[in-house]
Amino acid sequence: MPDDDPPRPASLPAGHDDEDPYEGEDLSTYPDWWRANVEEFRAHGMRPYRPPRLADDELSPPLVEALSEEFGVDVRFRARNPQSDGTWVLVVDDEPVQSVDHRRHGDGYTVYGVTSEELRAAVHGAVGD
Repeated sequence: MPDDDPPRPASLPAGHDDEDPYEGEDLSTYPDWWRANVEEFRAHGMRPYRPPRLADDELSPPLVEALSEEFGVDVRFRARNPQSDGTWVLVVDDEPVQSVDHRRHGDGYTVYGVTSEELRAAVHGAVGD
């Protein structure tokens, strides 16, 4: 594990976070999907929402939404075992397309082991266009 990504101490309670990245922020300036997740995480007493990213550091939700709209399909990442790091599956219209590594970054966000270009190519290949 890299030095800049230390694990969180196991003694901390679930949902603990030392900082709230949205403190003092105007949430109305965030995209709807981001704002909805921030509010839902808060409502459930979870650590602050940090959007998932792809291996090239691109945020995954806007790209997944754009690909869904572009091809008229449902694009999702689904967990085989959501309680652990490991393999997830890229699913297009309920059909598994490819396995995707998944890990939790020390800052609290998910990283899917696929780049934005690889994701585009996989969805494109799945729809056959």
